[in-house]
Amino acid sequence: MRMDTTKPKIEISKELNDRIEAFKEVIEAVIDEKMKLNDCVELILDRGINSMVEDLLGNVEPAILLQSFQQLGTKHPAEVYSYIAETLRRGGKINKEELKKTLGFQVEK
Repeated sequence: MRMDTTKPKIEISKELNDRIEAFKEVIEAVIDEKMKLNDCVELILDRGINSMVEDLLGNVEPAILLQSFQQLGTKHPAEVYSYIAETLRRGGKINKEELKKTLGFQVEK
């Protein structure tokens, strides 16, 4: 069985296409290299989606976001908890000793 690996076609207006092609030059100036138009479109769409998610969730109270994350973990435990574990492994702005105490683990002195 052969899988179809062709990309879906998305139709946009000529005006928007012209804007994207023109903006591609701005992106290329920033990254200091040439970019394929499809890669440029993917970058713009990815940034646009992330920006819209930020607009939607940026002002939501942390307690509500936490509750939503917990509910997501209930529905998709493997994905959510492996994401949490990977985030903890990478470090970041967490105090692992404090976290161990919070989770009830003995912290060696």
